[in-house]
This record gives sequence, structure tokens and C-alpha cells, in this order.
Amino acid sequence: MKSKRIELDIENIPQHWCEDDFYRIFYNVLNTAIPPFERYVIKTMREVRDDPRLDDQPRLRELVDIFVRQEIEHTKAHVPVNKQIELDKVATGKWTEKITRFIQRKTPLYVSVASSAFIEFVGFGFFEGHIDQGVLDNSGMQDDMAKLWKWHIAEELEHSFVKLKVINHINNSYWLKFWGMIEALIVAQLFVTVLVPEVVWRDAKQHNKRFLPHLWMFMKGLAKTDWGVNRKSLGQYFSKDFDPEIKEPWVADVIDRWIAETKAH
Repeated sequence: MKSKRIELDIENIPQHWCEDDFYRIFYNVLNTAIPPFERYVIKTMREVRDDPRLDDQPRLRELVDIFVRQEIEHTKAHVPVNKQIELDKVATGKWTEKITRFIQRKTPLYVSVASSAFIEFVGFGFFEGHIDQGVLDNSGMQDDMAKLWKWHIAEELEHSFVKLKVINHINNSYWLKFWGMIEALIVAQLFVTVLVPEVVWRDAKQHNKRFLPHLWMFMKGLAKTDWGVNRKSLGQYFSKDFDPEIKEPWVADVIDRWIAETKAH
């Protein structure tokens, strides 16, 4: 596990960067949410890195450092892409970041760690469905945007265990993870409720479509999405004995294949 970068021809990415309406909006919501969410995670994990309870775990501290560097690279990549496709003009994105910071200030550090661990370890289960369906290859995505997301998803899968491993070492309690799950659901609901209407409205305007039918199309697509949140992943999140670093074979295959395909270095 190490921090990597990719080369993108950002100026070649058009606003209509995906032929499929649902997936264009879906990933534009994620594109908009990534910078504020990554900054939230980076700030949290930088505080964790200096916890004296990691003094006897030099490898775990090193993994935290690598994790932070990977998230910084993700933010650096997404910000200019968002500017290119004008997602930096989404007003609710700025409000979402302010509200997220408020939640972070009012929440104990390790509840925030457990929260983002839940989001990345359990909540990003939809990645498996998108990988199985070949969404990044078969939905008409522009090459550079598909490359960006293959690299990003590969690294998310690669480091998804780090925060959960930190929690398991420092405070492996059910209550901490429970409150982390509650915060994660609040943050996720916040992002969806606040960001989706404006992103859909902007997309409808750009493509000369009516807002309400466009929103209905997107919400029906969300309802059909396999989020991958099942009893197995929830059980692993709450387990005191599960080692989250052990990856399923398909995960290791995707990481190796997409890192090679995107020429991340």
C-alpha cells in the first residue's frame, strides 16, 4: 500500500462526460461530495496519527500516514476536474462542507473515525455492484473520468481497512461503532438530501430536460442500486475478532488490475 498519482487530460473532460444520465448524475454527486468529505477524513486521521496509543504500533501509524497521503491525492485530482465540469459552482457543496465541519467539531474524535470507517468499509458496498456491471467501462464514460474513478475506487478498496483497524486497536467497543454508524448515516443523508436536488437540477438544465422527471429518473435508479450493505459487512464492522486487512480475492484483483490500467505511480 502506497500513495500514487495519475495523469489526466482534464481539459478534455466535457460537461456531458457520460452518456448514461443516471450514472453521470450519480458520479457527479460523488464528485461534488469528494473534496469536503476527504478533507473531513484527512483532518480526523491526522489527529489519530499522533495518538500515543499507536506508539506500540509503528506499522499501523505508517498505514495512517499512507492513508492520509492517498486522500490528499484524491482531493488534488478531483478539485480541478470539478472546476472543469463546473461542479465547483454547486452552492450546496459549500454548505455541506460547513455542516460536516460543525458535526466534526461537536463529535468525539473516535466517533468520527468510526463514522468514516463505516462509510468506507460498509457504505461503499455499491462499488462491488458497479464493478460487476462494468459501469465505468459500459456506461459511456469519457476516458479520463473513468480513469479517475478506477484509480480512486482501487485506492478506496485498498485502504478501506485502515480506520477500522485503528478503531479495533484503540477502542474496540460496540457503543463507539454504533454511534459512529449513526453519525455516518446522518452525514450520508445530509450529502444525499442537500446535494442531489441541485446536481440533478444543473444536469437537467445542461441537457434541456425537465427537472422533476429527471429527478424521478435518478431516484428510481437509486432505489434499484445494490448498496452492498448486508449482514456480513455489518457483522464485520462490529466484530471484535475480524481482521479487516484480509481482502476478498475480487478486491485484490480489482486493485491490481485498475492500478495497472490507470498507470498510477
